[in-house]
Amino acid sequence: MRIEIVVFDGFDELDVFGPFEVLAIAGFAVELVAVERPGPVVSMRGVHLQVPAVLGRPDGVVVPGGGWLNRAAAGAWAQAQHGVLPARLAALAPSTRWMASVCTGGLLLAAAGLLGQRQATTNRNAYEELRSYGVDVVDERVVDDGDRITAGALAAGLDLALWITEREFDAATADRVAATIEYARPAPTWLAPAR
Repeated sequence: MRIEIVVFDGFDELDVFGPFEVLAIAGFAVELVAVERPGPVVSMRGVHLQVPAVLGRPDGVVVPGGGWLNRAAAGAWAQAQHGVLPARLAALAPSTRWMASVCTGGLLLAAAGLLGQRQATTNRNAYEELRSYGVDVVDERVVDDGDRITAGALAAGLDLALWITEREFDAATADRVAATIEYARPAPTWLAPAR
């Protein structure tokens, strides 16, 4: 299974590198990808990356947040205003097994029209804004609504990646990865009722 994690100027580092490490240890083919073109990307706190590929045709996509709450000139909010990433996500969604988000990356999924009438979560400070997209906001670390999986703020990205590991492989594999990174898994993932 191939998973692409989208990175853009202003992304939050923990939203990306936490899930990347967990998913890679679990054995997924995981790659960081840019939105529009290969090249340099600078994170919210100044980590410089040279990203060789753009969002393609993966089995799963993880979308980070960063810069939404303060309306930063670079970050998730800026990506929503620009419009290219939400349009790409909307076009790609039907061909993926699932799309996932960490923190305010959920608002990018919502801006793409992918969370309306769904159950999802995001950073607690953005619950009302997520509701404005017609989302049934659930106050949990990870919410699985079938082909949309969302995680709360920052460290919940680890929980998201461990849940994806359990969902795609099994609980034993997820537990092994959690033990490898010496991370105690929290309460079970909140599952939306079957559609």
